[in-house]
Amino acid sequence: MENVYYIQVLVPLRLEWIPVYKCAEPLAPGARVEVMFARRRYSGVVYCSGAEPGMDPSRIQDILDVQTSLPTVSQEELRFWEFLSSYYLCTLGEVFRAAYPLGKVRSEQKAASILERLRQRLAVRQESLSRKHKDNVRERLENEVRDIEAQITALTRVPDRNPSKADPGKPLLLSGGGRTEEYIKYCRQVVDSGLNVLILIPEIAAGEQLQSVFEQTFPGQVHCVNSRLTEVRRRRIADDIRNYGGQIVIGTRSSLFLPFSRLGLIIVENEHDALFKQTEPAPRYNARDAAVVLGRIHGARVVLGSPFPSLESLYNTQCGKYSMTRTGVPAASPVLVDINSERRKRGMIGRISRKLLEAASKTEGPVALVRGWEKADELLEEVKSLFPERQVDIYTVQQAALADLRLYSLVAVLQADALFPEGDFRADERALQALSAMGEQCSGVFLVQTAKADHPVFSSPEGITERLLEERKRFGLPPYTRLIDTDFGGHKERLTLAPDNTLTARKMELKQRALAFEKKTGGRAKVIIDVDPI
Repeated sequence: MENVYYIQVLVPLRLEWIPVYKCAEPLAPGARVEVMFARRRYSGVVYCSGAEPGMDPSRIQDILDVQTSLPTVSQEELRFWEFLSSYYLCTLGEVFRAAYPLGKVRSEQKAASILERLRQRLAVRQESLSRKHKDNVRERLENEVRDIEAQITALTRVPDRNPSKADPGKPLLLSGGGRTEEYIKYCRQVVDSGLNVLILIPEIAAGEQLQSVFEQTFPGQVHCVNSRLTEVRRRRIADDIRNYGGQIVIGTRSSLFLPFSRLGLIIVENEHDALFKQTEPAPRYNARDAAVVLGRIHGARVVLGSPFPSLESLYNTQCGKYSMTRTGVPAASPVLVDINSERRKRGMIGRISRKLLEAASKTEGPVALVRGWEKADELLEEVKSLFPERQVDIYTVQQAALADLRLYSLVAVLQADALFPEGDFRADERALQALSAMGEQCSGVFLVQTAKADHPVFSSPEGITERLLEERKRFGLPPYTRLIDTDFGGHKERLTLAPDNTLTARKMELKQRALAFEKKTGGRAKVIIDVDPI
C-alpha cells in the first residue's frame, strides 16, 4: 500500500488557517513545494510535517511537486515568521508573502532552471569525454567540465550553520556621535570569526555615507539591500549570505527577511527613526523591535545606535533589558537665537535673524538653512538678497536628516517651533532627535532660531530624558503603556493598554473583532501594534 503523509503548507495568502496536503514521501519543515489552492498554483513552504488531516482524507489534495531545486527555508526563518505573525496580529501567509514576494520566487525558479541546464551541459561533456579525442580537444572538454562543476558547486553549496559562540548578552544601546567607528570595531570581530553582519538603516539615502565607509573598510564584503535592487541581484545576495560567512549587509527593514545562516551581529542605526515602522501592507511591524527578536533567534549580538535614543529603548535600559554605552564624541551644541527677543529689537530681517547673518559672515564655505513652516519660494527670494554671493542650500527637516551636513560651515534651523506639532505626545522627543542628528553631523557653526526659547528642550536640556519619561508615566503613555491602533472600515480608534498579562488576551480579542467585522461587512480591518517595547 502506498504511503501517505500529511503536511501543512504555507501559501502567500491571508488565511487564518494553514492548508493541509498529502504527499508520498516525508517532507521536513522548510521544504519548498508546489500546490494548488483555489484553482491557482502556488509555490509554498512546508510548515509542519505529520499533520492531522482534520477532514475526510479523500478531500485532501496532493502536492503538485517537491521543488528540490529551490533553497529550503531555515528553521530560524520560520521562527521569525511565527513571532511576526503572533506579535503583530497577521497571518503566517502574509509574513511568508513579505519574505518571499513573487519576484523573489520567480528569480529563484529562474536560477533553478539555470542549474538544471548546467547539469545537462555537464552530462553532455562527461559523455563526450568517455570517447576518444585528440589531446587538445580532451583538454578543452576537461576544462569545461571543471568550470561547470565549479558553477554547480557554488549554486548548491550546503549552508554552514552558526559555530558555537558565547552568549551575545543584552542588546546594547549606543548613544552619541562617533558611532560608526564603534560599529566598525564590532563588525571586525564578527566578520573575522566567519559570521555575518546585518546593519539596518531607516531608508536608502540614510545608508549611503555608511555604505561608503564600510566598503572602504571591508572591500568586497559589503552588500547594500534596498528596493532599488533587481530581483537577480537580491537573489545572489541571499545565496551568498545563506552559504557564506564574513559578509556585511546594509539594508532597509525588508533586509530582516534575508536567509541568514551565520548571523553574528545586528546593528540598527538611528534606532529612533519612525521609518522603521511598516504600516502597509501586513505584517505591520517595527523593524527595530523585530531585529532584537531576530538576534535572539540566531544568538547574534544586537546594537541599537542613535544620537538621541527613543524613550522606549531608554526605558528598556532602566528595566535592565538593554545595556547602554555613550560614545565620547558629543554633538555640536546649538547657538540659540530667540526670535521674539530679536523682533523686539528689530533683529529679524524677514525670516532670518541678524545674528544668523553675523555668524555667516564669520565663516567661509556653503551654508545650509533648514526651514520649518516657511514657504520655499518666498524663502529663496530672501536668501538671494541676503546671501548674494554665497552658496546656500535650503532643506526641510527630513531632507537635512539625509544630507551630509559636514560639508557646510554653518547649519541653521530657521523655525525650530515647527518641530513641535500640536497633538503629538512624542513631539519633544522627536524634536530632540532631529536636533541631535543635525548637531552630530555639523562640523561648523550650528544655530537654531526659535520663538520658544523657554521650552525645556532648549532651556534645560540636562535631565530632559528623565523629565520626559516622568511626564509619560504621569499621563499613562508609552513606554509605560502599550498603544494599539484599530481601523474598522474607516472607524479609527486608539487603545491604551496597561503592560500586564492581559495584553495578549486583548490583542487576540481585537483580532477576533477584526475577523468578525470583515465577515459581516466584507471590508478590511486593521489592527496595528503601535508601541510595545520588546
